[in-house]
Amino acid sequence: MRIKYLYLLIILITSCTSLSKSKSPSYCSFPENSPYPGGLINYSLNTERKYLEKNLRVKDLEFSICKELGSPKSLLIPIPLTFEEDRVSIFFSDQLISSIDIESRDYRESRITISNQDFVSPPNAMLERIKEEYSQSISAKNVFNLKKNTSKEMIIPLEGIMSSEYGVKRFINEQPRNRHIGLDIAAAEGRPIFAPLNGKVILAGNFFYKGNVIFIDHGNGLVSSYSHLSKKLVDLNQIVTAGDNIGLVGSTGRVTGPHLHWEVYFLGIPINPEIFIKN
Repeated sequence: MRIKYLYLLIILITSCTSLSKSKSPSYCSFPENSPYPGGLINYSLNTERKYLEKNLRVKDLEFSICKELGSPKSLLIPIPLTFEEDRVSIFFSDQLISSIDIESRDYRESRITISNQDFVSPPNAMLERIKEEYSQSISAKNVFNLKKNTSKEMIIPLEGIMSSEYGVKRFINEQPRNRHIGLDIAAAEGRPIFAPLNGKVILAGNFFYKGNVIFIDHGNGLVSSYSHLSKKLVDLNQIVTAGDNIGLVGSTGRVTGPHLHWEVYFLGIPINPEIFIKN
């Protein structure tokens, strides 16, 4: 009888172990391959060959090797919104290993009117401030801290109406401006905004254009930002967990109404936040 119970116990332990393995996340398979300007290439590498970053080359584009334990190795390549080539070629020691077609994508135009002329043509007194804030933003979005087993699957930071999607061609007071490199979610003033993923606050301030803004480092070159907040609820260097309330919806900075402007950067390249929302 004791042997029978021991046998059943072994079966139970083995079954639980197998179940645990089958549910282990595959960090390198997400986000899904999205080969378009403003998207991200997720290319599975041949596991039989030893790849080193110094042996790989992707012409004119930044890339990173995802090599988490228990996941297939992948090459992650963010595609700038301004990318105009038809394909991306990947080389290993000068040998072409893949050529990936880039899908065309049409982005609509958006025309808004700003009544405050200071936000259209800033006065000279503000130029030094704008330059410094721009420099801080560039430094924050290019942060790269190596972390292991970091999921890239995000939750939506705010429930609301998507008032402007990523990639829109913008015109302010009928003048062409930079493309829209984030996602705008409109909601009532004071609604809570949540961290979509674990991370660390690397910048928190009040900027001329962005208003109250927060930048969060999620590790491995993934950084996100949240602009136009009415109030920031986190401090510099604070560790946040997905779902933490980090701020409140507002209309600070250059806006036409209360909303969240959400940006996601990978290796310093602003890409479509929607590809990081799995469901």
